[in-house]
Amino acid sequence: GDKVMPNAGGDGKTELQRTSKNYKMNSMEFACGVPKVFTVASELGNYPDWCGTGIKSVTERVRNGDYVEAVYQAGAFGYMFDFVLAFTIHNMESVSFTCLEGGSIKRLEGGYQFVQKGADNCRVYFEVCAELGGFIPGFVQESIANLILGIAVGELKKYVESDRCQQDLQDRGLMP
Repeated sequence: GDKVMPNAGGDGKTELQRTSKNYKMNSMEFACGVPKVFTVASELGNYPDWCGTGIKSVTERVRNGDYVEAVYQAGAFGYMFDFVLAFTIHNMESVSFTCLEGGSIKRLEGGYQFVQKGADNCRVYFEVCAELGGFIPGFVQESIANLILGIAVGELKKYVESDRCQQDLQDRGLMP
């Protein structure tokens, strides 16, 4: 079940997976509870803390309850992207996004789902569909999708399990 999103249908696929040309999914066990991971994943302005050098800036432009719009500047493989993602945040359960404005990005959507496992662990699921404009070669689109996946799960895991994350959350008054 670890390779199937919790919100998948009877066919084992999510809606995103069924309608996507360039779909990626991953899940990993994290050595902390859902509240900590959720707090980090839902604080969009702090993404540059753990997303590596690809994301140059994230600026929230709308926050209305569980709906947030954020303006991104990102770069990968020599391409620069300016785009706006709309996030829907379900407390302690999921963080999903879709691209509202993307220039060369035709489709960028996906998100996290979080499942508590026992007292001190959780499993984090992430799926993404990344379809970029025609002038970006297929292998670069594939590489970008893999990069997003690696950051979204691998870098998030490294960060939330670190002392630095603990300190950052304390400094910002965000300790769950």
